[in-house]
Amino acid sequence: MNITFRQVDAFRLVVSMGSVTEAANVLGISQPAVSRLIAELETEVGFQLFRRSGRTLVPTDEARLLVTEVRQAVSGMEHIKDSAVAIARFGHARLKIVTTPSFSNKLLPDLLGLFCKARPDSMARMEIEANDDSVEWMVSQNYDFGITASHNNNPSFERLKIKDEEVCCLLPKGHRLSDRPLIYARDLAGESFISYMPTSRFRYDTDQYFEAEKIERRMQYETRTTDAICCLVARNLGVSVVGSSAVHLNTMPGCVAIPFAGPISYRAYLFWSSSTALPAIAQDFLEIVKASITVD
Repeated sequence: MNITFRQVDAFRLVVSMGSVTEAANVLGISQPAVSRLIAELETEVGFQLFRRSGRTLVPTDEARLLVTEVRQAVSGMEHIKDSAVAIARFGHARLKIVTTPSFSNKLLPDLLGLFCKARPDSMARMEIEANDDSVEWMVSQNYDFGITASHNNNPSFERLKIKDEEVCCLLPKGHRLSDRPLIYARDLAGESFISYMPTSRFRYDTDQYFEAEKIERRMQYETRTTDAICCLVARNLGVSVVGSSAVHLNTMPGCVAIPFAGPISYRAYLFWSSSTALPAIAQDFLEIVKASITVD
């Protein structure tokens, strides 16, 4: 049996429309061509498919049984077409990125926003891990990218610096230092201090600097994210040193951000496995990130 898709499609349309003429118009071929396709299909299946009732073609009982299978087959073909379009648009793939909490509120959402504009049909998964080591482990398993504040020489990863934020001192509004143009470590001596968690690389660098300067702080509060630190500072629970732009920080209610004088840097690195080829969706994301750095 040699049944073609063209024959099946013609049969389906004639059943639906009850007319060879209308089926021919949909298919963009002549009426005799549709009649020939129907006749060829009848020869292949071995039974009559239509009987004429006036000017209308009425499907036989056998044709009604057959058309159910035909519709399922055509639906399957349409699904294949849709799948092909989705694959071309990365609809089959999911971009997977993991980051530490520090970059989960602004940096990574901003990058995903750029990616969404360029590839609106793509899917993405954003995971958050407590520390840099956990992020690196997840990228070594099956995540496309990680974002952390630390840069090491692990040959298993390729890295790209995507952010180099200024370091600011965060104060409650009305604080005694809030009118200063620049804050030094000595200015914070004896202040209640709100820190990132001990697993934070930025926390480690900050503590090392204050120790080197022999500045004592009252270490009362710890939390994971910059936004959480802002909330605590706004409630007058203490001061902090954070890595983010003063423009962004000064939008936080109840807070004042002032540049901090010190050798502390707050950088963000995008990294990926050097031993595994990036899928197409990840390659696209990387190019978009690189372009955004150039624009910045």
